Amino acid sequence: MLRECRRILKPGGTVVGVSIHTPQSLTPAQEERAVELGPSLVCGCESPEELISQAGFSRPQVTDVTFRFRHTCLAWLTAMKELESQLRTELGDEDFEDELDQKESMLTGIDEGLLLRSLIIGERL
Repeated sequence: MLRECRRILKPGGTVVGVSIHTPQSLTPAQEERAVELGPSLVCGCESPEELISQAGFSRPQVTDVTFRFRHTCLAWLTAMKELESQLRTELGDEDFEDELDQKESMLTGIDEGLLLRSLIIGERL
């Protein structure tokens, strides 16, 4: 996706995105746990720095925003619990439970130090 972004950007253009990823050098057991708690394909990828550089962007900037993202996850969970009856009506019980489980797992992964969120910026020369 980053290579395609670079292809369609004009010279001087900037790409900005976020990534959920794992810290470097997890043990195999930690990687397994991160896969269980995080989004699909969270393990096995290069670091955000490597991804943006390999896509051909210059001046790559990667900023860890995990702490802020944790607050967002917590806010989602709080709101979901406060609005549970309405959300169950709109989403259905199964989708509500899946969404709630996903947010709780993400928060657990962050708290266990297995999941990170980074802001990624790169410039096309």
